[in-house]
Amino acid sequence: MPRQLFNGEPNAYLTLKKAKNEGRVILYVDESACYLLPLVAHTWAPCGQTPLLVDQAGRTHLSLIAAIAPNGRIYVAGQDQAFTSEDIVWFLSQLCRRYRKRNLLLIWDGAAIHRSEAVKQFLGERPGGIHLERLPAYSPELNPVELVWSQLKGNLKNRVFTSLDELTVAVLEQTKRLENDPKAVKAFFNKKEVAFITH
Repeated sequence: MPRQLFNGEPNAYLTLKKAKNEGRVILYVDESACYLLPLVAHTWAPCGQTPLLVDQAGRTHLSLIAAIAPNGRIYVAGQDQAFTSEDIVWFLSQLCRRYRKRNLLLIWDGAAIHRSEAVKQFLGERPGGIHLERLPAYSPELNPVELVWSQLKGNLKNRVFTSLDELTVAVLEQTKRLENDPKAVKAFFNKKEVAFITH
């Protein structure tokens, strides 16, 4: 079970200790986006033949949200438009349904959408069922879900997608890999800044 969170902060330690004592499931949550505009990285090409990527530039994107647990479970959802408060509530309800017999400790950042009236109302309907902990401001490195996005987007680099359908298929392939590899998800909690210790 977890003993310590981000750099040994006493408050974080107490939060996780309390979660353990209450039998709560610990989940880290974060949002991201994947755009049709390709992520270009260094690559090899024959001398004198500069590789060209023809892209369909624009703001068209997939909005993604994920939750991961220290035991390696991962839950990902996405849509072709920006998330609203109602979408966040829907995702939280899916997590509650998955853990219908357990209470949750959700750790995420302080985004305004996480503090919306819709989210507050949802929590009010489940007193004690979900406890929210906010990460310190401007500290994405403390959230292991950031490593999910880094790996996912890294595996999509130098690829061109001409439609959201193509991009969606590629993203689903990457998330399925993680769903089938809980050891890889567990490894995200080993990052030094996260300092998430289990025993």
